Amino acid sequence: MKTMTTPDLSQRTALVTGAAGGLGSAMASALAECGAHVVLVDLDSAKLEGVLARLPLETRSRARSFVADISDPSHAQKTTEFARGLTGRLDILVNNAAIGPTVLENSPASRSLRFWESDEALWRRSVDVNVNGTFLMARFAAQAMIENGWGRIINISTSLSTMQRAATSPYGVTKAAIEAETQIWSRDLEGTNVTVNTLLPGGAVDTAFVSAATRVAAQEGKVKLLAPDVMIRPLLYLVSRNADEVTGGRFVASRWDESDGIERAQLRAREQAFAGA
Repeated sequence: MKTMTTPDLSQRTALVTGAAGGLGSAMASALAECGAHVVLVDLDSAKLEGVLARLPLETRSRARSFVADISDPSHAQKTTEFARGLTGRLDILVNNAAIGPTVLENSPASRSLRFWESDEALWRRSVDVNVNGTFLMARFAAQAMIENGWGRIINISTSLSTMQRAATSPYGVTKAAIEAETQIWSRDLEGTNVTVNTLLPGGAVDTAFVSAATRVAAQEGKVKLLAPDVMIRPLLYLVSRNADEVTGGRFVASRWDESDGIERAQLRAREQAFAGA
């Protein structure tokens, strides 16, 4: 039985978008703690600095913040160039930045989250950040990774039910698009040693993404909120050499259990987004 140790990422450079939030900060911190040079990307500079301040001193020395709007092509390019400038390479991209349903829920222009009553401007903005931003970051990162001969692109997604449940668009729509991006890009990158996989929590996570109704349900004991660090172990697997041959996969973090080995863990956590994927 093959067990997984914490990978040595001291020769790796990573980019994590949406790093000021709960999931992003947890994943960025974990990568830095494994020795990677990590660039934390977000629009909120104050929150980014707060994340950096909470890191242990040794870990903090390997982390940098970068304020950018990933939906802007020039920002996406400058972000990847900044990351490459730290060490001369870019190895890992975690596409985590997203606009969630709570943003539309709180918009005065949204009468409801039913698609015909949504805030049109925020709908467009959600697609631009969640889908186009993910594409732009991957586009520039992939070029650097192909040049290096190795790389990992990890797209953060959501449950299949969220992609189909009423009143979850455009968020569910954008995450379905990201699943397609993962499948197509993994095939585009065959033979390059650059992999593309999807990772999702597998339940509501205790972050700002949680809707008011879900938080109330959690307080009433009807829903159990996951901690952001649920993402860490499967993330570390996907960026390790153990996953060199793993691409085009979709992994549910809450199902990750290494007690009987990493082979069983990744099989247990893996699910199909599309028939034949």
